[in-house]
Amino acid sequence: MNNIAIQKRIWIDTDITMGEKNGPFSYCDVDDGYAIASLLRSVEVDVVGVSSTLGNTDNINVSTRIATDFIAKYGPNSVQVSRGSSCPLKQCKVDDKPAAIEAMKQALEQGPLQILGIGAATNIALLLRHYPELKSNIQEVVLLAGRQSIDDHFISGSHQPKPFRDLNFEADPLAYAELLASGLNICLVPFEACSKVWIKQHDLLEMLGRSKVARHLAIKSEPWLVEWELVFGASGFNPFDMIAAAYCIRPQWFTIERWRAEIVQGESDTEKHAQKPYLICSEKLSSGPKVSYARVVSADCKDLLLERIKAHDMQHFVLGMSHVNIIVDDVAKASEFYSSALGFEQAFDDQGAIMDYQGVTMESFALDAGIENGEVDVDVRFMRHPQARLFLELMHYRKPQGKATLPPQPRTYDLGGPRHIALEVSNCTEVFNFLSEHEGVQMISSSSAYHPHKLDGFPITFFYWIDPYGVQWEMEEGRQVGLFRGIA
Repeated sequence: MNNIAIQKRIWIDTDITMGEKNGPFSYCDVDDGYAIASLLRSVEVDVVGVSSTLGNTDNINVSTRIATDFIAKYGPNSVQVSRGSSCPLKQCKVDDKPAAIEAMKQALEQGPLQILGIGAATNIALLLRHYPELKSNIQEVVLLAGRQSIDDHFISGSHQPKPFRDLNFEADPLAYAELLASGLNICLVPFEACSKVWIKQHDLLEMLGRSKVARHLAIKSEPWLVEWELVFGASGFNPFDMIAAAYCIRPQWFTIERWRAEIVQGESDTEKHAQKPYLICSEKLSSGPKVSYARVVSADCKDLLLERIKAHDMQHFVLGMSHVNIIVDDVAKASEFYSSALGFEQAFDDQGAIMDYQGVTMESFALDAGIENGEVDVDVRFMRHPQARLFLELMHYRKPQGKATLPPQPRTYDLGGPRHIALEVSNCTEVFNFLSEHEGVQMISSSSAYHPHKLDGFPITFFYWIDPYGVQWEMEEGRQVGLFRGIA
């Protein structure tokens, strides 16, 4: 795995309706699920939040419910789903501020953010209306939309009845107009790039026997694939949203142009005797703002992302070393020792707050640490080495009370290890489930109810386990790689 200094923070705005029926013999598309799964399993990015939007559905409750269920089953505890706007921008009232807007605001206040829009862009436009002062923290808005000409029609199959709509754009053209006028850094990932990537029957068969999320996607994709084969005359389906997610993960996969973009009116290619707006991005345009246009994607993209989705091992979850824990009899005295002896300094989190937590009594902390009655009283202080970039977590427990004297010092060649070594992971639940079934792994608690809990007031989840050689490990979720925050 490549060493990544700081992950790119990502917000996903999705109209996921995977598995919903769109008619008696028709299903909603499944590609949002592929996009979200690939982002959650990519070390290059840190998904900080998800919001629901319209597009695949006209009912915001549907996309909210499915997004919430998907994240609950396959996402990390630190990622929450926020309900987006229930109507397009032109129908919104001046004071409309759905939960998604406040959640995105909070994420932007914590640092720069790339927003992936794989549905109607209503939430993003509302964010700009209510909080224009946060625009500078939006690094880029990536949108699945656009074409080079009105004459470019979205056809994927040999006997497709009519072209696909540019759905995300057409679901709320006014939102796109406001984004284009905002001066934001925008990247369009168009149909022409996505239409070269296919998921076929053999891909779904391979997914069935791999990870839980891959199996879920494969099962949900089967009726969608059949519909593409029978109705559109295609031998597979295009995972449109996954290709937009691929741009967030690795822009180097794409041939990117800097062209002007504008919205124009023209005769509809999806409805007879009607006009509709088109989002055009072309080197031929002389008006409109310049945007990035990701028109070609590497052939390697699909296989690598599907492999990440299918992976049933630890490689895609372990992000790096988090900290070394040491149990001490006095946090202040131990801090002085490690400062004078080795040069450690007081640590601060990514918001500049001191990482010194006195008298921690959170039940969730106790349960994660295997203290089954939930009672704990512990002082926690983090120290950071300025050169080695290593963190120490010094802990003094008042409750429960452990042994007050050190055990005999093991010899160099005796089995044993530090109190625990902490690894940062991207999804505590997935890792817990994997290790629970791994030979030689002993969880810190023998209770069948033991599982990772999210700490109260912190985006941190962790659990402890012991390996066959007596080393205690902590698997921790919720810290962005390259930064440091919170408690564990």
